[in-house]
Amino acid sequence: MAAVNSPIRDIVKPLLYKLLPEFLYKKIQVRAKYRDIKFKMVEEPEMELLPRLIQTGTEVIDVGANYAYYTEKLSNLVGPDGHVYSFEPIPFTYDVAIKLLDLFNLRNVTYIQKGVGEKDETLMFRIPRQSFGAISAGLSHIAKRNNDFKERDLYYAFSSDEYINAEVISLDSYLLSKVKNVTLIKIDIEGAEYFALKGMKELLKKFKPVVIVEIQYFFLEGYGLTINNLLDLINKELGYNIYIYDPKEKMIKNVDLNAVWMANYILIHRDKLDQYKYLIK
Repeated sequence: MAAVNSPIRDIVKPLLYKLLPEFLYKKIQVRAKYRDIKFKMVEEPEMELLPRLIQTGTEVIDVGANYAYYTEKLSNLVGPDGHVYSFEPIPFTYDVAIKLLDLFNLRNVTYIQKGVGEKDETLMFRIPRQSFGAISAGLSHIAKRNNDFKERDLYYAFSSDEYINAEVISLDSYLLSKVKNVTLIKIDIEGAEYFALKGMKELLKKFKPVVIVEIQYFFLEGYGLTINNLLDLINKELGYNIYIYDPKEKMIKNVDLNAVWMANYILIHRDKLDQYKYLIK
């Protein structure tokens, strides 16, 4: 997930967190995230693809919606006749996102305070805390993930965590009977993408939407999984090809299967390759 690199914010934010009650700090977070989205300070390269992938009047799904960075863009692209279903299980993050929907006047979004996984269950989540005490929402994850990986100092340098229980659903059980024309799903859930994909097999089979998925091999390994486990699921079981976006050429390219898996990837079902051939180099 994209983040804002601001030295001033790095100084001011800890002071505000320590001095203000939580409800006031949350209000400031809302304004800060509103500004980040409005002025495109949290853009990821793959967001450039969204207007070329989404048709107005369709349905899209944001799994691991965080502070509505993707949701805001998706809402505008599907238009008033379309709909966005966003899933975010962390209470603080969810509360901020709900207020952002009002500020941006996003009336075609359903924001759901649940995680997404392989089946319906209640799971413990780990929410990392920054050195001054505030949560680092974008790195929250299912607590059973082992964080003792060699890249920890770069990608998970936290000394303390908060633990909560949250509902997790499968998209097949929660949405399949409600949706009519899903064209895109974005998934960014810190290594649990494998489980989310397994829980939406029927939805993927029915609609064959484009999927934008983050893959970080060390987070995946934290769940006892390998890249080959994920690739077998995507390629063999689900029938998708895997691509990576080249922002210089504005096209998607085949992935080097021997490369280090640390990016966002574009999944296109093999039955839809002709429809998106204009994007594939």
